Amino acid sequence: MKNKFLTFVLLISLTALPSIFPDNESRYEQWSKSLLCPVCQGETVFDSPSEYADDMGAILLEQINNGLTDDEIYNFWVSRYGERIITNPINRNLEILLIPLLIISVFIFMFVRKLYAKK
Repeated sequence: MKNKFLTFVLLISLTALPSIFPDNESRYEQWSKSLLCPVCQGETVFDSPSEYADDMGAILLEQINNGLTDDEIYNFWVSRYGERIITNPINRNLEILLIPLLIISVFIFMFVRKLYAKK
């Protein structure tokens, strides 16, 4: 029984390993789908047919192969093109999510307070 449990845990950990430690190809695909091509309108580097996007992809692949972290890659592209180069900036800009939640919370608090003040 103990051996079956250990085998099960080992199999589960091996299947989860690629998501914990992604290989270079999956990192490249993720990043190339997250970077917008500055030449094309609304297309990512992954989907763009332009030569400029191919050059960006080559630089991105070189960065990944050289072992740059995701933060280093992010800082490289944002420093050159600005925040608009990233297709999912909400993952990086926590204030975009927190400010509306804070405002909504204040209004809910004020509403509940006025509701109970009338009783």
